[in-house]
Amino acid sequence: MQCNNSIEAIAGLIPITLHMHKLNGRHHLRYGSILSTHAINSLLDSQHAKNHPPHKTATSKLTSKQWFNLKSPIKDVNKHLNGIRECFNPLFPLFSLGSRVVNHFPSRFSFHSPSSSSNEDLYHHLQNLNQAFRSSQTALHNIAIIADGGIKKSQVATTVAHIWSENSIVQRLQANSINITSIEAELMAICLGLIPAMEEENVHNIIVITDSIAAAKKVFESKTNSLQNMFILVTAVIDFFFRKDDRNKIQFWFCPSKAKWPKHKLVNDQVKADKCAPIFLSKESHLFNKKKECNNILSEWQDSFMSNPKRGQLFLNFEDENQKVIKPTYAKGGSWLPSIGFTNLLCTCFTRMTTGHAPIGEYRQRFLPHLPISCPCSEAEVQT
Repeated sequence: MQCNNSIEAIAGLIPITLHMHKLNGRHHLRYGSILSTHAINSLLDSQHAKNHPPHKTATSKLTSKQWFNLKSPIKDVNKHLNGIRECFNPLFPLFSLGSRVVNHFPSRFSFHSPSSSSNEDLYHHLQNLNQAFRSSQTALHNIAIIADGGIKKSQVATTVAHIWSENSIVQRLQANSINITSIEAELMAICLGLIPAMEEENVHNIIVITDSIAAAKKVFESKTNSLQNMFILVTAVIDFFFRKDDRNKIQFWFCPSKAKWPKHKLVNDQVKADKCAPIFLSKESHLFNKKKECNNILSEWQDSFMSNPKRGQLFLNFEDENQKVIKPTYAKGGSWLPSIGFTNLLCTCFTRMTTGHAPIGEYRQRFLPHLPISCPCSEAEVQT
């Protein structure tokens, strides 16, 4: 195991070859978001050309021999986009400057979360949530939505929304999808309950209770992203809901699943109990494809790292709470740095101990008696 590979693992830096592979995949996905008038569309296959007339050198017009000899990245772009179910329009009117919901109605929606992650703040937040829910059930023109989404091992997403009015569930809504991410499932659940609630007559105040405030905030994001197709419809309905009456408002309340708040637990239990399984193959969402590719690259890095015959000899093994050997990752600061802190001295000592990169003869004689007393790296520095 080379020293630089060990340092990369400790620092949480993925090997440059794998990083370039990830960037290449992201580059291919970006072709799904270009304008319909972009010249590149004329070179893509007809299903990805966005009604753009094909160029005489378009991939759909190439012979088998020409296709085989083609070295252009367009060839890989077509293959990549074939697995994606949607593209999005970067110039959609609802997301242009001056037309966004956040520009016209910034005070008509709000988000409520605990001020910190402490148990005390969570307790006070749940008390306020109880009060807000009771008010929505006793006051006129108020309604409550409790939404949750989850993903099974089969990659089937279940989204559930309960609409409450006058202390009873008036609608139980459920939908399923496949090959989407968890944040897309949560956003789908919110939209599932929010759209019919806003279409109700004489409803002026809606509270939405979810365990993902991050997903709720995506509905009001002004920037264009890969979730656009999912919330174009709900954004249009929200815009109409706010314009219809000046009294109309929406509140989003955070309720973590671990709190087991009774009303949210009903929804969460329905999500977990759903046994729907896919019976046909399906294309992937934009975000799911990115996540899957990242997982594949990370798995490739971990497999090559763990299969190195010198691991354990030139890189010490560490185990987690479940007594499993810790594998390298580039997420959240890596696998080891968050645990040892970020002081230079401690990080240096940990790195030298883990990799055996220590020019101290006593250290090597004590822990590596079968190897030369001097560090091979220090010998290489002397020779250079």
